[in-house]
Amino acid sequence: MLFRSEAGGSKAIEVQTVARPVPGPGEVLVRVRAAGLNRADLALNVGHFRNSGAALGAAIPGVEFAGEVVESGPGVTGFAPGDRVMAMGQGAFAEFAKIHHRLLIRVPAGVEFIRAATAPVTLMTAHDALVTRAGLRQGDTVLVQAATSGVGIVACQIARMRGAALVMGTSRSAQKIARLQSARMGPDVAINPDTENTAERVMALTEGRGADVVIDMLGGSCLNDNLHAAALRGRIVMVGRMGGARGDLDLDRMALRRLTLIGVTFRTRSVDEIAEVASAMDLDLAPALASGSLNWPVDKTVALADVAQAYAYMRSNAHAGKIAIRMD
Repeated sequence: MLFRSEAGGSKAIEVQTVARPVPGPGEVLVRVRAAGLNRADLALNVGHFRNSGAALGAAIPGVEFAGEVVESGPGVTGFAPGDRVMAMGQGAFAEFAKIHHRLLIRVPAGVEFIRAATAPVTLMTAHDALVTRAGLRQGDTVLVQAATSGVGIVACQIARMRGAALVMGTSRSAQKIARLQSARMGPDVAINPDTENTAERVMALTEGRGADVVIDMLGGSCLNDNLHAAALRGRIVMVGRMGGARGDLDLDRMALRRLTLIGVTFRTRSVDEIAEVASAMDLDLAPALASGSLNWPVDKTVALADVAQAYAYMRSNAHAGKIAIRMD
């Protein structure tokens, strides 16, 4: 899978044959069985994690995959050919991908490659935001902005697993929320920002206290909703910017409530930092992933040759859950 430039510098995708990657020191080569499509891929960029992992030998998009180790470079420890692995890493939309071995996560027994391929970005992002950055504590109340997104779905479940007193989530789709709640994947209470004031609803649900933790995938469009929905000494983690990269910041509100605003991204993290996130997530969530008690819908699966359909489907915002691309 390669990008090519068209007239006017616009980007497009097409399937091409390229040389099989060769693993360097510390790297492994993985036969990719499936990959996950993420919102970051819609920018049609490559090298999303340019400061981590293995350098791309060709302009191959995709940032998460699952498959089997087939070859190791010098200095690799802990993994051998045949091991089933998943990872957040570059060049996922191809039959083979190379990656630093420290970024690999073992696929639990019984977990299929399609499900494993849609796990790394979602699980690592949600766990890092909730547990590591926000310091979620038992009894906290949590607000998840965009609760039907991949990260939102998993964040709701992790919050409950770790003893949150109440998990609230926003969505404009009653149908998506109903499907998720029926499967115990959604928030305890859903808030529709088209018909309700998010901050007022959160305050009513928490008896005027507010949310101890806010996990936000929307960004600028709801920045001040977050400030007014947060509890005293609340922690707001800015994960995504689906609603815009800029917004007005009520500094007086932030000061009066003594709020902590936390920005996160993997784009500027090193191999060491991403490996630490992967390890912490795996240690905490592997049992739940293996048992199926932590789950998420794979909304659509397409073949690599039909990857343009997957991109179009994600752009439509019709999906509830993850979109997977299979290589065989």
